[in-house]
Amino acid sequence: MLYLQHPSDPIVWWSPRLILNQPAWLREPRGRDVLSEMVWIPFVTFWQVTADLPFATGVPGGHGHKYTTEYVDAWAEVLQPPGWTEAKADRLRNIVQTAG
Repeated sequence: MLYLQHPSDPIVWWSPRLILNQPAWLREPRGRDVLSEMVWIPFVTFWQVTADLPFATGVPGGHGHKYTTEYVDAWAEVLQPPGWTEAKADRLRNIVQTAG
């Protein structure tokens, strides 16, 4: 089993627990695309993440809930197709990116 998740994806981090509980992802060092200024404040953080949900896919690939070329690497990691090469992965990433 493999999970895809970006540090800035509000969909994977949203939970009603944000109302009264500081999540682990805000106690740890921030992910590559999470602002260092992001802090947990009871109730406030829940509503901030909730407000981000409708916009989670309207971001560049590699951020938020927009997974494009990451699917190629995930697929290859799970299935480990025989004869798979980085060149084949690059071609498939280009197809996925163009189609998206």
